[in-house]
Amino acid sequence: MATGTQTKGFYGWWMLFFLWVVYTIPIGFAFYSPAVLYPFMIEEMGWSRGEIMFGSTATMLLFGLTGPLTAWMIGRFGARVTLATGGTIVTIATFLMGLVGHIYSMYLALSFLVGLGVSFASMIPVQMVVISWFSVRRALAMGLVLGGGAIGGFLAPQIISEAVQAAGGNWRIGWFIIAVASVIGIVVAILAVRNQPADVGQHPDGVASYEVEAAASGSSRAARTYRTPVDWTLRDALKTPALWLLVGAVVCSFFLWQVIVTQGPLHLLDRGFDPAMAAFFYSLAIGLSIVGRFTIAAVGDIIEPRFLFAFGASCILLGGILFWFVSPEAMWTAYLYPLLAGFGFGVAYICVPTIIGNYWGSTAFAGISGLESPIVLSFQAMAAPLAGFLYDLQGSYFTIMVISWIAAAIGFGAILLCKPPKLKTDTSIKESSA
Repeated sequence: MATGTQTKGFYGWWMLFFLWVVYTIPIGFAFYSPAVLYPFMIEEMGWSRGEIMFGSTATMLLFGLTGPLTAWMIGRFGARVTLATGGTIVTIATFLMGLVGHIYSMYLALSFLVGLGVSFASMIPVQMVVISWFSVRRALAMGLVLGGGAIGGFLAPQIISEAVQAAGGNWRIGWFIIAVASVIGIVVAILAVRNQPADVGQHPDGVASYEVEAAASGSSRAARTYRTPVDWTLRDALKTPALWLLVGAVVCSFFLWQVIVTQGPLHLLDRGFDPAMAAFFYSLAIGLSIVGRFTIAAVGDIIEPRFLFAFGASCILLGGILFWFVSPEAMWTAYLYPLLAGFGFGVAYICVPTIIGNYWGSTAFAGISGLESPIVLSFQAMAAPLAGFLYDLQGSYFTIMVISWIAAAIGFGAILLCKPPKLKTDTSIKESSA
């Protein structure tokens, strides 16, 4: 039956692998790996930490602030072209970084071009493709792609570091490796990524249209979590309190996570841990976020993602409290805080695009993500300098921790209130189509 279930030949499962490759390269190589190159650059070029970290912070800001432009690119040219365009920008920028010899040229290449390219080549377009290809299995697909990308993000910096050390500390080799990896991402995006199932004559989840109707009427294939019956417009979505509750929950919860991650090594040293142990627990928190991401892949299509987000937010809050009290005399706190905070962040991170897709549909997804991304990343970028400034003033992280705890508690409450929107636009759409 040509109209039947297409599970065996469903291209979406291959798409997840290709998206994993496309997502891992800009995030793992271009976004996370430069941190391992900075010490070599500082030593050779004579730049200060502040000078090079200014460029790094600006990269994160550009990554977030170009979210609306990324959404426009997706709407105008599609996710596939956007991914390839971003990969091209990253390739050019990182190749230029390998040739750079002046701090201002580094700011242009690193801050503007890399931030813009990673925005085009990673999060929003990849999530858009997943939302388009999967509905019933959406959380599973999202968790596999973004969770797998986190593994790549964990491994890529180590690959770059080994290569640079093998080259006698030649940091330029690292940037050239990132450029070559970006070319691979471009090729995969162009040859293998398809914007939506209709491009290859298929349906979301590999299910034919008549089976989708049967699922909607309550068959065994029906989604167990909420799915919007209306494909929202961005304008209508912006009018819903649920959207702003979601943005507030993400901002508040991820702010505490960012404080934990950026100040972790320094705080652990202040508490009496040696540098090796401080680095270990720092890496442990990031690594355990992978477990949280795959957890959503397992249960995110069975349990409502907003409840899973609330669970993740509560873990971040509890981990943040333990982070303040961590001590070599109570080693259980040193192991438990990264477990709670890292796992909680991984859970909440995957829930965000899943909730957006479930609540407002694929049409508004890119626009909502393009709005949410700059807000969230701007607050995350502020966390580290604010924490450092308050520490310099007071000699303690206590004030920033209290602020972060309060914010995380607000985020927990906000996500619980973020119920599926019941649109007034349901009637307006019917009226406009009548």
